[in-house]
Amino acid sequence: MFVVNGRYLTQKATGVHRYAFEICNKLHEMGVDFHVAIPQDIHPDYKFKFKVVRCGSLKTHLWEQISLPRYLKSIGSPLLISFTGCGPLNYNNQIMTIHDVSHERYPQWFSKNYYRFYHYMMPRVGKKAHAVLTVSEFSKNEIVDTLNIDRDKIHVIHSNVPFHNKPTEREILNFQREPDKEKYIIAVSSMDPRKNFVRLVEAFEKIEDKTIKLYIIGMSFKAFNTPDMKKLLSENVYLPGYIPDEDLPAMYQNALLSVYPSLYEGFGLPPLESMTFGCPAIVSDIPALREVSEDAALYIDPFDIDDITMKISLLLSDDILKKELQQKGIEQIQKYSWKKSAKQVSDLARKFI
Repeated sequence: MFVVNGRYLTQKATGVHRYAFEICNKLHEMGVDFHVAIPQDIHPDYKFKFKVVRCGSLKTHLWEQISLPRYLKSIGSPLLISFTGCGPLNYNNQIMTIHDVSHERYPQWFSKNYYRFYHYMMPRVGKKAHAVLTVSEFSKNEIVDTLNIDRDKIHVIHSNVPFHNKPTEREILNFQREPDKEKYIIAVSSMDPRKNFVRLVEAFEKIEDKTIKLYIIGMSFKAFNTPDMKKLLSENVYLPGYIPDEDLPAMYQNALLSVYPSLYEGFGLPPLESMTFGCPAIVSDIPALREVSEDAALYIDPFDIDDITMKISLLLSDDILKKELQQKGIEQIQKYSWKKSAKQVSDLARKFI
């Protein structure tokens, strides 16, 4: 038996929260003996069948650092797995997850409190933990380089898309947009400086077809030094904020293409989401996105506005290229599986139980 750190269930779901949630769901389906320790209040968006145990009266980091280890010690100090954040500093029997080290590479993108907390905690918890999970070979190399954690204790366990009702290959390739549908490009991510949306808007303004709209979908978080939102406001640019998972498939399916111009990623989920629904993806030519997307995306220099404009214009006009990327995207997403990732977690946990 092991326990999962359930602090992630108190927060609105983004990529790292979905990673934790979906692996927990699969572990439950597989019959693995575990439960999720949670604070008193969890976010109402989550619907699940795995076992949860409420413990402690504290919230946020205080719950994770005080209430959680106190609860674990009261039940015999079982193995703890944290799929987000860090995990408690004063608990030895644990596995932690580090999705990326962007706060180390680019501290200016984050609030001072966020940077200070994770700069202090990550290497200390990581060196204490039995093992560290991460989502790509790129992130593994970054963790070794910036946090000086032993490479042999770092295990790559991939993320995947959170959608379960996925279209078939035939449905993707035969899908036809309704002729009267608005023409738009989609960009999905949190409003984080590294997502590079200011340059995307500048590039979008230079495309010739002024009937096309750009939807930048995502939330702002206190942890990030959010880009100047005024710079994202432009004719035909829309910022709808958070869109529920159940509405995103239709947004992807009806989009002309997606753009993910991020400057730094540990994995990069939106391109895979785009491929899942047959939406051709344009992504930054950075190591993690090359690793995740391989030849199933069209690559841009995220610092070059003219290159972003040129690649958007190319994909808008080249139907053969669109179909080629759709087909390669269908093949690429088959490489990722929550069941496979959950089995890797379960196999690793057995070594320390």
